[in-house]
Amino acid sequence: MESASSRCSENDVAARVLTTLFNAEHVTITTRKELDEIVRPYSWTLNIAKAIFAGLEQAIKKGIQAGPAVATALEKATAAAVDFAADHPLYCAILAIGVLVLLTPWVIEILGFGELGPIEGSFAAAWQARYAGYVPKNSLFSYLQRLGMVWKH
Repeated sequence: MESASSRCSENDVAARVLTTLFNAEHVTITTRKELDEIVRPYSWTLNIAKAIFAGLEQAIKKGIQAGPAVATALEKATAAAVDFAADHPLYCAILAIGVLVLLTPWVIEILGFGELGPIEGSFAAAWQARYAGYVPKNSLFSYLQRLGMVWKH
């Protein structure tokens, strides 16, 4: 079991890594050495990697201004996501449903997300069957079902 102090120092390491990346003009051998000096005393642990990922995710969500290195990487990642969506139309359809539901909540009932759960024979019931009895927590399906259970109230 990890201690609170090890979590704190892992979060501090992640914050220093992110600060270095956000301020970088380019990721060069010097940047890599700097990152290595930050992480080396702790080595790369799963918790440090998770903290870096979570910090980067929050920064992207908040639209934090970053230096050219991160900004360019984000542009490339966004382009790759668009390409992925173009190659996976079902993914786009699921996103479209999510947008539609957020804009017009009554659509969830039409899709079969009812107050008591998925409506038999509906799109929602077919989608739930694909999970084979296990709907992941925080999935788009569980979000839509939760909306279906409360949107009228």
